[in-house]
Amino acid sequence: MAQHLLRQPHPHSVDLLRNRDPQTVPGPFDGKVGAFAEIGGRHYFITSNADYVPAIPSLQLPHAVFLRSDMRYGTDDPALWPQQFTERYCHMPAIAQRGARPELQVNPSLDEFEVGSAVTRGLGRLKHRYISQFLPPINTLVERCKALWDSSPKLVSPLFGELIQHILMWIEQLQTLPTTFPKMLFAVTSLQRAFLELDALYDYMTILKPRIDNYLASAPAGTAVAQCVGAFTTVPTVAQQLWAARLPFWFMRPVEVFDLENIWTVVALRDPMFGLSDPNAHGVGAPPALYTGNSTEHKIAAIKRAAAHTPWYYDPFETTFDATNTGSRSPSPAPTPVASTSRHPVAAANKQQQPRFRPPGRASNQQQARFKPYPTNSPAKKAPKLKGPAKIERDKFSALQIQEMEPSIPCMAGALALVDRKVVPSTSNPGDTRYVLPEPALLVNTSPLRRRKFLHHWKLLVDRFIYMLTQRRPLILTSQEWRDILEGLLTKRGQPGSRTYRRSEKLESVLRPALDAFDIGSFKSFPVPEEELPEFSLETIREIVWEVAETSFRFEFCALDKRASGKDRLNEVKDCFAGHMLVGVPLAMSKCGWVSTTLQERHRYAGRTATLMLDWTTKSPCPNIIRHVSERLPWSPSQMQELETAVCRHYTQAFWEYFGRAAVVPLCLDHDVGKEDGQL
Repeated sequence: MAQHLLRQPHPHSVDLLRNRDPQTVPGPFDGKVGAFAEIGGRHYFITSNADYVPAIPSLQLPHAVFLRSDMRYGTDDPALWPQQFTERYCHMPAIAQRGARPELQVNPSLDEFEVGSAVTRGLGRLKHRYISQFLPPINTLVERCKALWDSSPKLVSPLFGELIQHILMWIEQLQTLPTTFPKMLFAVTSLQRAFLELDALYDYMTILKPRIDNYLASAPAGTAVAQCVGAFTTVPTVAQQLWAARLPFWFMRPVEVFDLENIWTVVALRDPMFGLSDPNAHGVGAPPALYTGNSTEHKIAAIKRAAAHTPWYYDPFETTFDATNTGSRSPSPAPTPVASTSRHPVAAANKQQQPRFRPPGRASNQQQARFKPYPTNSPAKKAPKLKGPAKIERDKFSALQIQEMEPSIPCMAGALALVDRKVVPSTSNPGDTRYVLPEPALLVNTSPLRRRKFLHHWKLLVDRFIYMLTQRRPLILTSQEWRDILEGLLTKRGQPGSRTYRRSEKLESVLRPALDAFDIGSFKSFPVPEEELPEFSLETIREIVWEVAETSFRFEFCALDKRASGKDRLNEVKDCFAGHMLVGVPLAMSKCGWVSTTLQERHRYAGRTATLMLDWTTKSPCPNIIRHVSERLPWSPSQMQELETAVCRHYTQAFWEYFGRAAVVPLCLDHDVGKEDGQL
């Protein structure tokens, strides 16, 4: 420290140590340390109640905020480095310094990334052991916030609930979603940032704000400065408030106004040390700059938006693809007097028919003969190939009666069988009849050998297809395409120009983005030879089919609600599912929610679904009991059962009207399953 006491030359010849008095406790305008800084050609001096002065975040324009290789934002990251104080984010200076919460401030390494099979290399999840480090402090903090809400609800701003929601969202992704290492790292840093902000918000509201607002709640003499990130400010009042709160701050003023400030030591600005080989390089797979400018409020808001809205799950039915991969969206059905269940007026559909395109007519054989009375002899045509009896397609509105597939929940199975297929679906888009995952029956409704092949191939590929649901152009395939995938026919086959070749070529082109994303040249190991196919127990088969049905149901529910209501309300839809998640639903939840044996528990989910259905526009009338769902309190058991039946009937009918096929509905799972490790 001795070298810092030397008089340092400066263009303004300002001696920051001329009032130095180590026997006097520094006030809010004094400093344990001081430093010079040049910003925009002007010279400033900075005082602080901390023992260092951090480098000031870049103020050069244009200044871009972007993710580095550690999936953080460098000196623009409010969880890493002090920012300018803003009233809107007044709690941010209370974020713990890096290293103060090591369990939530250290990036996982590749060793903590658990990769799936060789077929899906590049995709994996954070190991449960690493996630388990997060859960105890997160659960403790959430409980403290809940207790604060119960005791002093006035202290709990809406930001508490928003941050808790973001924390649960990232925990869900890390526990369930296969992804790439950079995206997993982004999920970890977003979770850490949300936790640290919630922790800071709790401390600010319960400890620091009372010190700022109330003299009687002042910090006791000798209270140390908190080990927090702190903030820069040019406002004297803010400096006084942060000084009273015992939060670190750095008060900036032009050097020409230096007067009586007591500064003990002059130091150099401390540069960031984030351990990056190139701190200005964009991270691999990181999105482009999410904000350009110097507004601290806008910068923090952009970082929070990026964490909340980074692509995670996409509605596969939002954009479906025809044979040429041209996107087209199916229109909502035109409302009719008996069908409109929306509480908001819906504009009538345009009934004017568009003129059909008619190709130029071809000359008839007779016309051709008039001008060619002596045509050349053509080769004899081959005799038509005899066809066997036409295959009878399974009625997908009826339950499949085989032991490998558990039955659908009774209410849904009954509702599916009663769908009125005389109602003409509102969609003519062939993409709407496709599936986000294989139809569950497809996995098991075949011979024992093919069943083993289908199940084994699915186990090898499931992580890749779940990951593809997160992309902007998710896969959504026909039953035949899913059958080809389960057969292991993932590359081009057949004679060029043949129907088989065209179909396999199209499927390979659909799968190509998934291959290219992870530098996989081809699925050379497919199909797996028969002698290498494992055996599956009956319970394992049922569990695999249950997971496919459950995930498909949840995605289809989201897609139907978005179309029928015209609203984008994913969080409200997820409230209708046990676990509030879309993918990776643990087997332990196979007895919860819609599948619960308790009528009261099923009623909670049926009631939430009925409330969403009030906004749906359908051709078939909405059952009266759904229309009056908000008026029924309390519900008798018979009324609960009536509502559940009505909700299932309305759901399956609406799905037919919007998508033109049978909905995939949840299955029962009768055998006992254990709770999976690492669940929150």
